[in-house]
Amino acid sequence: MSDKIKSYKLSPQLKAELNFPRKRDSAGLNGSSMFSQKSKFKFDFGKIKINWRAIGSIVGIFVLIIGGYISVKKIYDYSSAKNEQARVVQLQNYQQHVKDVSKEVATQATDAYSFATLSQKYIKEKDAERAEAAANLAVQKDPKWRDGFINQGQILLSVNKFDEAKTAFENALKIDPIYGQTHYLLSLTYQELNNNELAKAEFAKAKQFGFETEIGG
Repeated sequence: MSDKIKSYKLSPQLKAELNFPRKRDSAGLNGSSMFSQKSKFKFDFGKIKINWRAIGSIVGIFVLIIGGYISVKKIYDYSSAKNEQARVVQLQNYQQHVKDVSKEVATQATDAYSFATLSQKYIKEKDAERAEAAANLAVQKDPKWRDGFINQGQILLSVNKFDEAKTAFENALKIDPIYGQTHYLLSLTYQELNNNELAKAEFAKAKQFGFETEIGG
């Protein structure tokens, strides 16, 4: 077709008959939409009621909890400090008591052998403090005397001070590493310390070098 299609406008009457939508003013449409959105978020703060009593109760409970925590912590800290102070005082008193006992025992003998003999006398009397003090004085008098350390170890072993007894027997072995009796006593000490492997090793050495099963024999 050579003829062009002519554009045309619908008459108002035809538009009405076809229910054709009318154009709306863009500004008016947008303005109406914005107004509608704003109206959704419009609050009347004057109508909001705040329950101050409930808020006050919550704040009060919170303050009580914080105050209680602070009070308990202060009591705990004070109690811990008092217990630590009491422990320190008790330790100091014990250390002073040990010094006093040692000074007293020191007047009862003069040489290493006499102190070792005295320690055996005290242990038979079940006076562990004086027995230990005498044994310690014996090794102080002669730090190269093997039997002095063995005696010290025996005394400590008899009062269940196993770690200290182990040290005493090890000192004796430094002086004489092939003395079977020391290895035997050290084996007994390791048994008390629940170290079966080292106990067996020391007992094997005791058998190798010879020993007596009677302590002090």
